[in-house]
Amino acid sequence: MIEKKVLILSTTGSDLHGIHYVESKKSKSTSILIMCHGFTGDKYEHGHFPALAKTCNKEGIDGLIFDFTGSGENERVPITLFKQIEDLESVYKWVQNEGYGNIAVLGLSFGGLTALGANLPGIKTYVFWAPVLFLHTTDDQADWFKDLDKGPVEIPSTIEGRPVIIDMNYVTDFAKLRVKSHLKKLDKTVLIVVGTSDEKTPYELTRKAFQFLPINNENKLVAVENAPHGFEGEHLKEFIKHTIDWLKFHLG
Repeated sequence: MIEKKVLILSTTGSDLHGIHYVESKKSKSTSILIMCHGFTGDKYEHGHFPALAKTCNKEGIDGLIFDFTGSGENERVPITLFKQIEDLESVYKWVQNEGYGNIAVLGLSFGGLTALGANLPGIKTYVFWAPVLFLHTTDDQADWFKDLDKGPVEIPSTIEGRPVIIDMNYVTDFAKLRVKSHLKKLDKTVLIVVGTSDEKTPYELTRKAFQFLPINNENKLVAVENAPHGFEGEHLKEFIKHTIDWLKFHLG
């Protein structure tokens, strides 16, 4: 396995820091998984994404992790949903230009909403981990929002590093994206994995969102018993196992 640092230019004007996990330098795979991190997170997601990428490599699937505009190693500017959507579309084109034909996208939490809103022609399948689809405001989020009318707000990252920034556009972007409409139009297979003890993206809300997907026998919703939003350990292994099984089938 080879890990290569990459910089991908987004149409937002940002250089996105990423890592390209390549199975072998002798022959490049035709399949790849693009991973989208959550709000206040970064491309590593506490080691979750590298662990998934390395497991993918063992199955002949390459991986790409990256920081969205305003997050991780990237310059601090306000984070918005539509900037992230542009980032993902730019990353997707970069992956296509690298010669990949079998492309899957995984979105974690806010990265799931980003993947839902992006235009990704030719994608093979979507995977969502604990996705933010229908907004569920927690107490800490309510604290962030109350001061947004006064200007940009700094929020601590969930990883070591500088705080991230949001402004009122963070809220208005949520309102502009028609989640139900996007779910109904998803014409590729979808796997959603969520914990039954997820306090930030509750299982019942996720199950409700799943019901708006086009009716077919391939879409799948997996409930990981007792897993919280910040899942780890055995729960993480279960998330990865379901994802690998799915990708092996849908990417070939």
